[in-house]
Amino acid sequence: MKSSRGDQPTSDAEERASEDIDLRARAEHLRAVLRNSWIVFLGNASGGAALASGLWPVASRARITVWLAVLILLNLTRWLIGRQLARKPLEVTEVRRHEGLFLLGTLASGLIWGSAALLFNMPGQPDHSMFLALVLVAMTAASPALLSFHRYAYLIFCTPVLVPLALRLGLEQGSPHTVVTLAIPIYYSLLFILSRQIYQFTHEAIVTSLTRQRDALVDQLTAIPNRRAFEEFLEREWVRGIRSGRPLTLIVSDIDGFKTYNDQYGHAVGDAILRSVASLFLRAARRRTDLAARIGGDEFAIIAPETERMGVSRILAGIERNRAQLARGTFEAWEFPTLSFGFCTVQPSDAGSVFELFEAADAALYQAKLGGRNRASGCVIQ
Repeated sequence: MKSSRGDQPTSDAEERASEDIDLRARAEHLRAVLRNSWIVFLGNASGGAALASGLWPVASRARITVWLAVLILLNLTRWLIGRQLARKPLEVTEVRRHEGLFLLGTLASGLIWGSAALLFNMPGQPDHSMFLALVLVAMTAASPALLSFHRYAYLIFCTPVLVPLALRLGLEQGSPHTVVTLAIPIYYSLLFILSRQIYQFTHEAIVTSLTRQRDALVDQLTAIPNRRAFEEFLEREWVRGIRSGRPLTLIVSDIDGFKTYNDQYGHAVGDAILRSVASLFLRAARRRTDLAARIGGDEFAIIAPETERMGVSRILAGIERNRAQLARGTFEAWEFPTLSFGFCTVQPSDAGSVFELFEAADAALYQAKLGGRNRASGCVIQ
């Protein structure tokens, strides 16, 4: 067998694992912000109230009232949604959508604060102009403490706040305004550097923690999920299936005559075969909702939520097609082994269990073995 055959599965698995770690780290960053969304609400509400009270004697009261109401309503909504999302772990498949909503809310908040520099423009009132600038700058100074837990949130919030402020102050006469206008880019740059350092520090800590957790759930030889990860994932999908009313399919497989390969050609060949088969299963579990795992010596499995007979046929056909391609590329004294499969589809319910699903799929695999190997046998539990 070409040496690259043994390396490819590990490379594929590591790339997929790295992507998964990145998404999980982003989920943890987002949860950290969402858990503290009440602080965001109180900070915006108190800052808005301070700005409104300071400008109340000189600015349009109707305009101030509307501006403050919009600010509070937006951030109250963000708080309530954030509190709801933070109560449960964020699913990896939903991270991008929730990030988009969070950043949209952050941008809206920044735009509201930035609009204050334009709505409350008061020529001839230098003291109140400087007060307005002080409040806006204070809001951007306070935001790194929390928004830096997300890689883009601070940038998205502060840019629409400080750009209108700098432009308005630049158009006003007087040395104090000029000094503040010149100081804002420097001040903003320093805060941005601080924000990036906070994010990098927390990101490294989160990734380290997640990597340790992942290593406990990864098969060291094939670099795909191990039996423990398989069992935990199957339990979660069973519960999810009960809630959603969608089917759950389990495919189990082993390598035909694997012991013979180990005994006759040695463990180095056996290990190379295991890594190659792991690659087949990893490629077959192409949806992010699927899981491919090594569950025993030469036993592999795929958990495929919301998959029925036609979907199973596609998965098995893909594995066989790629296995045949591997076999054609094998230039050794032995042929690449075949695989036998057992599968079972069930509608999860409180009356059943994952153990029954596994037993049924395993029994189907036994029937495939009895039938002559290199084949699949399946069942549906009603």
